[in-house]
Amino acid sequence: MISNSPLPLISVLVTVYNREDYLAECLTSILASTFDDFELLIVDDASSDRSVEIARDFEVSDKRVRLHINHHNLGDYPNRNYAAELARGKYLKYVDSDDLIKPDCLEKLLQPLEEHPEAAYALSYPQPENHSRPLLLSPREAYETHFVDHQGIFSSGPLLAMIRADRFYKMGGFRSGARNMGDTILWMELSMHWPMLIVEDNLTWWRQHDGQEYGLMRDVGLDNSLTHCKLTGLLLIEFLVASTCPLSLSDRKRVRRRTYARNFERILWHLRHGRFGIARFELWWTLQNLLGLHQDLPTPSTPNRFKER
Repeated sequence: MISNSPLPLISVLVTVYNREDYLAECLTSILASTFDDFELLIVDDASSDRSVEIARDFEVSDKRVRLHINHHNLGDYPNRNYAAELARGKYLKYVDSDDLIKPDCLEKLLQPLEEHPEAAYALSYPQPENHSRPLLLSPREAYETHFVDHQGIFSSGPLLAMIRADRFYKMGGFRSGARNMGDTILWMELSMHWPMLIVEDNLTWWRQHDGQEYGLMRDVGLDNSLTHCKLTGLLLIEFLVASTCPLSLSDRKRVRRRTYARNFERILWHLRHGRFGIARFELWWTLQNLLGLHQDLPTPSTPNRFKER
């Protein structure tokens, strides 16, 4: 599939930090795509290994590849936002530098978005069941699918998504300070305002290893708890009380009750396993959220950062 547009239809964004063991395989999988009208933008976040050297070889060998090297380390999600600032495409497709996509991934995410211009993004996801694909979900349907039907679509990582660039810029990108919950927050923000699409699953390969952000957060107890608390705090204090929240009032109340119940179940689990400091920390956060007092939450990225778009 090739387009004659002067600008690439898709910007494939690969943010890199010390991924010499995986980067070449990642880039090779992208360049093998059946859809050809894309730019491959590699943004290296001041790596200290051979990542830049590997990326530069690809830039020399394929005109679709552009390499940018940061002068200092921005961190995971700030670097994702910076990559989006450099992008020229109508759609943004993030591929982490240690992951792979299948040859038809771009095409199968793109086509439904082109057919449904009202949708802000598309997810390659196995749920919900018993529906044909692509499945267009209104804001209310998306929120009900995630929160009421327990399908967890908002827990998907950026690898599974393709995002309409103008909607991404309008939301201000990923929130600052969000770490590995930035994707979930963005899906909730986008789905407050626009429909989204569920397309077929198994379009990507997600590699798990100890050096990735997900692995670090999973293995460090207090950081993991802080991520959980901040995400539930945002949900309880901001999203469920927003005038734009698409859930009904009864569903909002049900989600709040269930969220508090799960928080207390987590606290009891920590206590049973002797994690008293973490239990105390999560109890404090839960009480703050219950009272609506806690303000130490990831702040929205300013939409003005993309104002020239």
